[in-house]
Parts: sequence; C-alpha cells; structure tokens
Amino acid sequence: MPTMADELKLDSLFCLFKGEPGTRKSTAALSFPKPQYWFSHDKKMNNLLTPMSKWGVNKSDIHYDSYNDFAKMQQKVQQLKLNPHPYKTIVLDSLTSCVDSILWQTKREKAGITRQSGQQAGIKIAGIQVNEQEDFNAEDSALAEIVREFKDIHEYFRINIIIIAHVLITYSKENSKTVVSRTIITAGKKACLKIPAYCEEVYHFNIASSIEADKEGAYEIMTRHTGQDFANTSLPLPLRIPFGDEQLYNGWIKPAIEKQKQQFEEYKQTQPATTNTIEVK
Repeated sequence: MPTMADELKLDSLFCLFKGEPGTRKSTAALSFPKPQYWFSHDKKMNNLLTPMSKWGVNKSDIHYDSYNDFAKMQQKVQQLKLNPHPYKTIVLDSLTSCVDSILWQTKREKAGITRQSGQQAGIKIAGIQVNEQEDFNAEDSALAEIVREFKDIHEYFRINIIIIAHVLITYSKENSKTVVSRTIITAGKKACLKIPAYCEEVYHFNIASSIEADKEGAYEIMTRHTGQDFANTSLPLPLRIPFGDEQLYNGWIKPAIEKQKQQFEEYKQTQPATTNTIEVK
C-alpha cells in the first residue's frame, strides 16, 4: 500500500468552481490544460469564444456534448472511465443544470409509466408534472454517483476535474446583524452540503466592486474561507486572486503547483532514507 513517503502526483486537481452567474467560472476552467471535454448542461459554449480568441486556444482542443438528461451523461462518464482518451481536463458545466437534467429524467420516466399502465404516476399541479420527495433522493444518489466516478477518472488518469456550480445568496439575522451567506444551488439540501467535501480545490468566484462608478468590477477568486463564503486550497495560493482577463491556470495555479513540487522535494531531502515496515501477526 502507498504511504505519504511515496511520490505524490501534484499535476492534477479536483476542483469546485462556485459563484454567482457571470463571474467567469467557465472562462477560468477554459484556462486549464487541454485537450478538454465539457459536459455542457448549461448549453452556453458560445460564451467561451471570446476568451478562446483572446488566448489563442485551438478550437479543436475543446470537445463537448450538450445534455438534456442524466442517462446520456452516465454513458459518457463510463466511456471516459473505461477507455483511454486524450483529455487533460474534464468540466461539468454546470452542477446546477445537471440537477435539472436529473429531475427532468425522473419526470419523463414517470410519464412513461403513466402511458404504459394507464395509471397516474407522480403529482400534477394545474396539469404540470411536479417533482416529489423521492425525486430529490434520486438527485442526491445521482450526484453522489457522478462525483464518485469523477474521482475514479481523476485518480486513474491523473487529469483535472472541474465542477462548476452556481450559488444562492441568503440573508439571516444574528445579534441584530444581517449575515450574508451563499450556498450551492441544488434541488435537495443534501447534495449541496456534501459535494464540496470531495473537492481538493474549492474556489469562490466574486466581483470586487469598483471605486469608480463608470468602471466594471474586478473578477477575482477567494481560495480560503472569508467568513461568508467557504473556499479551500491545498496549494500555496494567495487568499485573493484578481484574475480579471488573465488565464487563471497559467498565471496562478501552475506556478503554485511548481512551488508545491519544489517544497515537497526539499522536504524529502530532510527525511531519513529508511523504509519502515509493519509486521502483521
């Protein structure tokens, strides 16, 4: 079995990019190593054309499929897991829309049961099929499966995995003070709490307000907790990264990886060159 004394592979990351719409999460994902494959549930790949043109990204290096249901995504994930492929980065864009695909699939399957049996399946309000509690359990199970499969792909092929998620702003009162917090948008409450725990890197995307009224805010990420927005990193990154129009990976992530490698090599030099064995009786 491996130990922490073995060579660690530091070139691939399992990431969660979260933030409000329009904070350049997808643009930041585009900056990661290529070729890339995108699970496009948002169906907004055209939004990448501007940064692709600016950065000189080869369009042939960006592969994607648009998804309406979860079953097709499952098939593709299995294909990527079981077969060799050229991709260095896989992107789920986005987790929020993926949940909609899962719930759409459950309603569609129920409608099929209704047609075949002639019996009512599910609940309708004003003639519209709505989701039931069991559908949200299906969502939780489906997302857990996808994250588990992504973990396997990440560890076996040593490639980057990026999950993009939108957040919901909530306000609460604590000791007469208004507290602002943001949570990942999913249909059920379980998934949004569990998914960040699986990710090595959790970056919160934000727009810092400009002092000058006629200028747009600066795009940035937070890499660690700031009291309101959770984030996490295992890399030697600054707390705040104002990436703006620059490539997040080449400008900050890759140099941090190289620095971490150097730190690890220096650390290994201080360790004794002996191998400890454990006798099992």
